[in-house]
Amino acid sequence: MRLMATTRSEPSTSRRPREADVTCPGCNRRTPWSGNPQRPFCSVECRLLDLGRWLDERYRIPGPAVDRDPWRDDDVP
Repeated sequence: MRLMATTRSEPSTSRRPREADVTCPGCNRRTPWSGNPQRPFCSVECRLLDLGRWLDERYRIPGPAVDRDPWRDDDVP
């Protein structure tokens, strides 16, 4: 079987590189990645709301339970 190369006289419009968009984790809006100083967020507001959720400990990483007071000594009678 012989493969033949084909050439096109016109560039394909479907193969143009497009700007990468991401979904804002705060509001689920599509926002451009390049040129966006708040990325992956769409705005300062979404970025600060996400930071507030972390500071309020609403996001948690699964793991074993940890004693909240490391200085408490339960072994002392």
